[in-house]
Amino acid sequence: MDQIRMLIWEAAVVIGALLRPAAKSVRENSGLAVLSVILAFGLWIFVTDAENPEQTRRPDFDIPVRPVNVPADVWVPKEVGNARVEVRVEDKIFESLTKQDFEATADLTGLTVGVWDVKIDVKALTDRGNLRIVDILNDNDQIKVQLFQLISKPVPVELETRNSPPSDFELSHTRLGVETAIVAGRQDAVATVTRAVASVDIEGRTESFDAAVRLEARNQSGVLEPDVEANPAVVDVSIGIDQKSFSRALAVSPQLKGTPRDGYVYLGVSVEPAVVTVFGSQTFVEQAVAILTQPVDIDDATSDISRTVSLNLPTGTSVKGGINVTVKVKIIAVTGQQAFAVPITVNGLADNLKIAGTLAPVQVFLFGPMTDLLKVNPDDIKASIDLDGKDAGTHKISVKVTAPSSLETRSISPQDVDVNLERK
Repeated sequence: MDQIRMLIWEAAVVIGALLRPAAKSVRENSGLAVLSVILAFGLWIFVTDAENPEQTRRPDFDIPVRPVNVPADVWVPKEVGNARVEVRVEDKIFESLTKQDFEATADLTGLTVGVWDVKIDVKALTDRGNLRIVDILNDNDQIKVQLFQLISKPVPVELETRNSPPSDFELSHTRLGVETAIVAGRQDAVATVTRAVASVDIEGRTESFDAAVRLEARNQSGVLEPDVEANPAVVDVSIGIDQKSFSRALAVSPQLKGTPRDGYVYLGVSVEPAVVTVFGSQTFVEQAVAILTQPVDIDDATSDISRTVSLNLPTGTSVKGGINVTVKVKIIAVTGQQAFAVPITVNGLADNLKIAGTLAPVQVFLFGPMTDLLKVNPDDIKASIDLDGKDAGTHKISVKVTAPSSLETRSISPQDVDVNLERK
């Protein structure tokens, strides 16, 4: 870099020395003005070249050679070989060059079937770094090209769909823009071709669509024949995709069969899961409000029931996850209240005392399951008073009642009784 700066400085000194005497007489001699312009331009070229030096180098990649002016009655590959070149370009641009910066062609004008040595023409497709071709490195700037007899024939056009839409969608219809295509190429390759295939991937598709699809020439085994071209090269394809299954979250409604034993009722019913996602036709999904279970038998039940049953799915429907649910039914005994007249038993009465008059029975109100209430015998209930330590006179004594443990004594009437004691 120091050498470049020194060269630029020296060039400026020389040109300045030349221009100073010329400036004094520029009005007297127009030739000196022209000389000044030339010298300035030379300085610009010198400085530019010093800052961006050019070199002649060979790229380390091949350039595909494309045939041009191919006769109508012959077939030749799209690429017939490779070219190597030597270029001149600014040093800083060279490393960024690729084969896309060049075009290599072989002119086949007037050639027929056979093997030919054809002149290669290489052009630079960019002017970056003042790029230019210095030399073509192929032998004699030529490439050997084989031309085959071109034949063609009609074949049927077929549609190939790859993969599938989501599970609740289906392929409803397909339509091709053409039914027949002309395949053309070298004779041995065309002879193996049986059809032209338009291949379309429908994975994940949920809506109908139209597409322009490239045709592929394939043999009997379905293998692509790369040396054969189809005409038309692209066809219009229409693909119909419809939703075959619709889904909706529906509440699960348990079905119960039978009745609990007399004296029992079911208090409530629950189901797990309470909501399921059901798949079915659009009509079913739009109209359904719940999905029923298979019946759960509660006949003659006297306690809670838990059953695993399947959903009662209509034909053509399915459910996300398992079809079984757990139904729990709460069974309780019917409760009620009943009054019983119970005679009072006296305890602790002194031997020298007696009760004046008689003690009327008390009303005992029992609450509990009706099944137990219906089984109660009056003798199962005891009402008593305790007169221990009581002397002659009138006393208010609390009545104590015992009843079956399954029942609740809600009230006693009267709760207290007046007892008149007198001596014998």
